Amino acid sequence: MSRLLVLPLLALLVNTASFAETADREKPMNIVADNCVADQKTQQSTCTGNVVVTQGTMVMRADKVVMRQDAEGKQFAKGDGRPVRFKQKLDSGEMLDAESLHFDYDEAKGEMVLIDKAWVKKGQDIVMGDTITYNLNTEYYQAQSKPGSRVNITINPKKKDAAK
Repeated sequence: MSRLLVLPLLALLVNTASFAETADREKPMNIVADNCVADQKTQQSTCTGNVVVTQGTMVMRADKVVMRQDAEGKQFAKGDGRPVRFKQKLDSGEMLDAESLHFDYDEAKGEMVLIDKAWVKKGQDIVMGDTITYNLNTEYYQAQSKPGSRVNITINPKKKDAAK
């Protein structure tokens, strides 16, 4: 049975004032890769080799990404890399970095799952685990570890304002 750690403290890592730039979701997505196969009938694309996906401030780099869109326009993506790397500017102006060997994105659920050797970093704060699930709508993190390993979270104290 996997060890599970659900931490409200992770709200300190990504709080309501600093989630990914909300405007990014409304911007066009650009995909660059060595090879892409698209099926317009099924609305599915498979891109391989040095895949770079950008949407607004979000940049993702992977070895393989499979994307599809449902009839309602919701997007779904899965990918693999050695590792997959994510970078995105937050509404606060800070950068959020993340990495894992696999990912699964479900816009309908508003959920991003980073799988295998996953970590998320904001400033000096970092969450590491075998699987990290983030709900984009509720800003709720869940970090899990496999049997025999543990979740690791580092939250640094906020610097006090010297002017006060």
